[in-house]
Amino acid sequence: MSAQDRRLSAIGEAAAEVLRHTDYHLVRAETVAAAVRLSREGQSGRRSAVWLYNEVKSRRVLVALALHHAFLRFAERNGPPPRPRTPGSLVEARDLLTQALLVVARFHRAEAFLTQQVQLGIGDIATSEKRPSTPQGPPSWPDTAMGRVASAGWAGRVVAYADHLTPVIAAAAGAVCLPPPGWARACAEKLSDLAFDALTDDLDGPVDRQAAALGAHWYERHLIPLAGTWINDLDVAERARDVARRGGPDARAEADAQANVLRSLLDTGVLLERAAREAAELSRLLSLDGAPSSEAGLRSRCDVESRRGLALLRYGDLDAARAGFEASLEIAGGVRDAEVAASYEARARHNLGEVLVEAGRPVEGSRLIERARSAREEAAAGASGVPPEWRRYTLTAQAAARAASRAGRVADGLVRASAVAADRQARLGDPGDINVVAARVSLGEALLEAGQPIEARHLIQEAGRQRADLLQPTAYWPNHDTVLLARAELALRDPSAVLRLLERAPVLDDWFAAHVSFRLWAEARTAHATAMALGDDTGTALGALEELADLLAAAPEDGLVLSVRRALAEVQLWNDDPAAAAATLKRVRADETDPGDPPGRARTLLLAARCEDARGDAKAAERHRAALAELTALGLDPLHPLLLESRYDQAARRFESGRFDGLDGLLAPLLDREPVSHGRPALGDGHPLLLKAVTLADRSGAVDLPRAPRQVLWEDA
Repeated sequence: MSAQDRRLSAIGEAAAEVLRHTDYHLVRAETVAAAVRLSREGQSGRRSAVWLYNEVKSRRVLVALALHHAFLRFAERNGPPPRPRTPGSLVEARDLLTQALLVVARFHRAEAFLTQQVQLGIGDIATSEKRPSTPQGPPSWPDTAMGRVASAGWAGRVVAYADHLTPVIAAAAGAVCLPPPGWARACAEKLSDLAFDALTDDLDGPVDRQAAALGAHWYERHLIPLAGTWINDLDVAERARDVARRGGPDARAEADAQANVLRSLLDTGVLLERAAREAAELSRLLSLDGAPSSEAGLRSRCDVESRRGLALLRYGDLDAARAGFEASLEIAGGVRDAEVAASYEARARHNLGEVLVEAGRPVEGSRLIERARSAREEAAAGASGVPPEWRRYTLTAQAAARAASRAGRVADGLVRASAVAADRQARLGDPGDINVVAARVSLGEALLEAGQPIEARHLIQEAGRQRADLLQPTAYWPNHDTVLLARAELALRDPSAVLRLLERAPVLDDWFAAHVSFRLWAEARTAHATAMALGDDTGTALGALEELADLLAAAPEDGLVLSVRRALAEVQLWNDDPAAAAATLKRVRADETDPGDPPGRARTLLLAARCEDARGDAKAAERHRAALAELTALGLDPLHPLLLESRYDQAARRFESGRFDGLDGLLAPLLDREPVSHGRPALGDGHPLLLKAVTLADRSGAVDLPRAPRQVLWEDA
């Protein structure tokens, strides 16, 4: 504690002692000054009123310090509260703040005389302050707890309870959203000032109801504007569930109330980890119901297991998600209505396919999703408008497009994604419809995988902004779009844009990892670290990626773990440490499965070849490139961007060694501007690899650059 803080604290203690026994208008400055005890200040005599006013500047500050000291001692006598944990529900969050406010309300009851005197003093303006010669600006106070109390007291506000309320408010808000920096402190100061006025003016009210009323004010005035009005539905659903639980053992009534809690969570896409827990509880309640094997009971259980799996999939717990979808598939087998059973089975296969894609097994996942797509296409055949059958089919068609791109069939994936976006636009009409926007984001992802980063960036940016306007900023999908856009900026080698995007978004925060999606958080951290390495901060990037790889080490075969390690190996290469990169890639190759993830394996082989080039082993590098070329047998497109990168590396090595033979053949697929099956060149305009290939071809003088006809604007002709 600084010397000034010690003096302010001692003044607050002395003022509190005097104000407990003396009416405010009878309190004299010299009396308070004489009561100050500062043994370490080197002055043992009585202090004067002049000294006191030099320290506090105003009687408002004096009474504010007195209240702060008195409340600190009262709170200590009632036991120091432990650091509050994030509550498990919104009702618990509101109760947590009410309990904190109850301490404040009890303090007002215990120190009623003191608080009355402070109320008189906090509005007092001395005659000296009204003189024109008096400085008009506020004094300068330290940015400490005592300094903030003094500064607020000078302005006529009471923030004596802010330090007590701030951690509680932060924890309570964390139950439903991510509080921005400084928000909890600002709320606590406003609530402290309000609580002081309300409790001082209401000496006869029951303290528990006073605290609840102040908590309700915080909820309506501060939490709802921050988190969004959706928490009203959650609040009502949670309270209805509590009523059902108190009503006695009635599994059906409790299950109905639990279903409303789950629906209010899933509709927003924010608290996915909690949604999975609530779905598990609903599944348990349904199994306790008197007729869990009835047709309606089977359908309810199947729906709940599917929703639980989806929440877990987005959150990132793939093993638990797979278990949920497999349970859904098993339950669907018991549904007697053949048409409904077929629909449920198709949904389960679709979802299981998405789990495989996320787990780094897109080839297997693509097969499952394609089976579901065929079944749903048949069910939707001939349907017009926007019936449920078509909605199910278009979701699976979108998943099939993504699976094809992730499996390395980028041309097929782009064609499929374009068809889904066009179909939704035609059926729904409104280009701003959230499901049209979602299809356009998926199309942007397919463009990115297919080597069209500029077109992808434009589409993802536009569609992502539209989706962000319709959803909560901390929800899964807006942050998914941000990470996807960051990947496009990485492909365009713009690290500063990546850092700006991710550091403004909630996705990098630990709160997001704990409550929304651990998986998306890890993907964002990987992109962020890669961007730092591109920006020449390789030391920090290496530390971040190594920490992340260790954190994910428990799931060695997960595609996310492998992608983090590949990123780590690439940064190690940029850091001129090919030996460390080769060791990292050796672990990756040991965990890769067959057929697994062809683009992932291609990236591993590409980086391994670069490691061997850096170590001077040209033969080993060529072996890796040969193995990379053979991945076309697993479905990797012959013009996949990773294969084109390998061709460029070969051409660059040949040029550096002074050989010019064969450069034309190596660079031709990169330079070719003829559209391929998806209607675009293999590398889109502005792709960094295309620019490097053009530069190399121009420097070598041994490559005939394709000459495109000069375009003329018709208006100018």
